Amino acid sequence: MRFNFSALLSLAALTLAPVATAVVARAAQPLPRVQCPEAARFGSLQVVPSTLAPGDSFTVHVDLTCSAQLGYLPTYMDYYIEVLSNNNGHEAPILLARRTYNLSPTDPSPADTFTAELPPWYYFEGAQYSVVFQNSFAKSGPNNNSVITTGAISAAINITGI
Repeated sequence: MRFNFSALLSLAALTLAPVATAVVARAAQPLPRVQCPEAARFGSLQVVPSTLAPGDSFTVHVDLTCSAQLGYLPTYMDYYIEVLSNNNGHEAPILLARRTYNLSPTDPSPADTFTAELPPWYYFEGAQYSVVFQNSFAKSGPNNNSVITTGAISAAINITGI
């Protein structure tokens, strides 16, 4: 029995050519963009864990992918603990962190993550607390001068041991 290796190689090349072309074509396409609703323009905030007692450590993470896509990358980032509804007038915002955004606008995964401690303070039983992220970003005004304005998002936390 004799094999014609050149015929086998030609057959293999014809069989694999469409697959190779499809793989190369797919690799040349840009990655699909994340579908970003307008509501995500200031970021997406997570607080872990979300049940805390004074003195507990927790992680704050804000994903800024949609902020980058929609043109709202922060210049400054402020994080507060606030009572957003039914505030009794004695629950002033508590600044957790003030940070400057230094990543490139072309970063594929723009985000900010840090660890904080719930400060000992005068918390009120039954109040609904949230971590609030203030995204301060620059936008061009009517004469193309840059103006810094803000938008905010929040994540609920439960404070115990008060």
